[in-house]
Amino acid sequence: MIDRSLLSDYGITYKGKWNTEIKTVCPKCSHARKKKKEPCLAVNTQTGLFTCHHCAWSGVIKNKLMQEKVFVKPKPQRKKEIPSKIIEYFKSRAIPKDILERNKVTECSVYMPQIEKNRNCICFNYFREGELINIKYRDGDKNFKQVAGAEKIFYGLDDIKDTNTCIIVEGEIDKLSFDVIGKTETVSVPDGAPNPNAKNVESKFSYLDNCHSYFEHMDVIFIAVDNDVNGRRLLEELARRLGKERVMIIDFPEDCKDANDVLVKHGKEKLLECYDKARDYPVDGVFSVSDVESSMIDSFNNGKVKGLSSGYPGLDPHYTFRMGEFDVFTGIPGHGKTSFCFQLMMNGSMLYGWKWGVFSPENYPIGELYETLVEMYIGKTSDIESTYRMTIAEYKRGISFVNKHFFVVYPEDSFALNNVLDRFKHLVLRKGIKGVLVDPFNQIDHNMNGLSEALYVAETLNTIRRFTKNYHLKFIVVAHPITMRSDKGGMDNEVPTAYRIAGGSNWYNKADNIITVHRPTPKDFRNTDVDIHVQKIKFQKLVGVPTGAPVKLKYDRPSNRFLNYDGTYPLRDLVNISDDLTPY
Repeated sequence: MIDRSLLSDYGITYKGKWNTEIKTVCPKCSHARKKKKEPCLAVNTQTGLFTCHHCAWSGVIKNKLMQEKVFVKPKPQRKKEIPSKIIEYFKSRAIPKDILERNKVTECSVYMPQIEKNRNCICFNYFREGELINIKYRDGDKNFKQVAGAEKIFYGLDDIKDTNTCIIVEGEIDKLSFDVIGKTETVSVPDGAPNPNAKNVESKFSYLDNCHSYFEHMDVIFIAVDNDVNGRRLLEELARRLGKERVMIIDFPEDCKDANDVLVKHGKEKLLECYDKARDYPVDGVFSVSDVESSMIDSFNNGKVKGLSSGYPGLDPHYTFRMGEFDVFTGIPGHGKTSFCFQLMMNGSMLYGWKWGVFSPENYPIGELYETLVEMYIGKTSDIESTYRMTIAEYKRGISFVNKHFFVVYPEDSFALNNVLDRFKHLVLRKGIKGVLVDPFNQIDHNMNGLSEALYVAETLNTIRRFTKNYHLKFIVVAHPITMRSDKGGMDNEVPTAYRIAGGSNWYNKADNIITVHRPTPKDFRNTDVDIHVQKIKFQKLVGVPTGAPVKLKYDRPSNRFLNYDGTYPLRDLVNISDDLTPY
């Protein structure tokens, strides 16, 4: 249990009885609400997890054993003249000495692991509020490194502190290039454009969380990234996270890869012209071939981007993760729909670093939902009476992982779809979530306003599809089938399809992918078989082919995990823990 005194460290006040689950006002949003004293912040005093059901502010209150990560801070360098060799190098890049001095570019000798020896390097110094936060070192052979353990922030961050517009570029030299034409309100991402095949790509965007407050007041954000495949992917992620409606795209001539290329080959006037001709990010739904030409060429040369592994080798030929798609999971109540969705989301977080927004009011209190995810991550129970119980160290490690990757949405004023989607939008912009879960669909507050059921469902699913495409998410909806036929033994064991959901054919027509989770022998408690029926895949060349026979998995209750049919856990190596599972 956390110490009560720790609440004040997070601006949280509470004077009531100290229970496992407490509720109080939110320091982030309550002061601005009509009902200022309405308790909208839930805190689990056992785990430290907290979530505001109104503004979606969340996190974990940490005791002395769970402190926030402490970043290394480099020592400020002794002021000295910029060496002539560096001045000459930047002169060849059309960047004068005064620009280097303004941006505090320096030189030092530092060990470069790529060549396993010390080299004299250019030092790009990263400041925030005048404090040195990080340094990127670059030698003459284009080897790079940053200070180990230092915080990742934008380069040039202080230059946009009080501006209502800014330019984001892909490298420090491009930031200096815009400074040359007087556009000092420019910042660079710290790591360039990450390769999509890199492990845990999501961690490469931590600077967006660290620096998000600098962009909240911006009216317009210009993005000028490299004219290549990875640059365009970086553009898409920045626009998604910062809000496409305020993004302008700066394009470069065909013979130029980046801003510095333009400056060197064509001069200041041409770079300024590129800025002046910036175009709107295409969000109005009207496109020409020129809007998608570059991605078409990429697909032609390199192949279309196919879905990522679900984590289950047996399922991957039939269903994979592809962004911008709307998935429906159905099945008989009690057959494991929700648990399997949690498992797929956990796989996405463990394999790719994805973050998720979760609307699942049936899994309340919130601490219980988070605890389920902790158990799934660690592979052990938290039940104090179980012999298969995790240690406190494992429990805290699980809390830390879940805290980084899962955010619960629980609007207290209303469960209307627009309310839920507004919270998801907030999490896209502030946390960079990659996917969302609505579980189940019937928990949404439905107001049909005189519409027929079929028409209402069609309009609702269209709203979900538009949201999915606009924010390029994996959108998962759990939908219960209508009442199954009953006999003396209870529900029949027919495998339900999307047509058994209220609104029938609309679900089949609107969803990109439809999956049924089914237990073939639900009355046999000892049989842990789970059948995954992939009933519809819209883009089969990219995602998978619907199943004939079901994909067979097993559910292991002690670990709260879905296993391969042979009883193995496919992501065992990613958690690096003992995994001697004993399915019953």
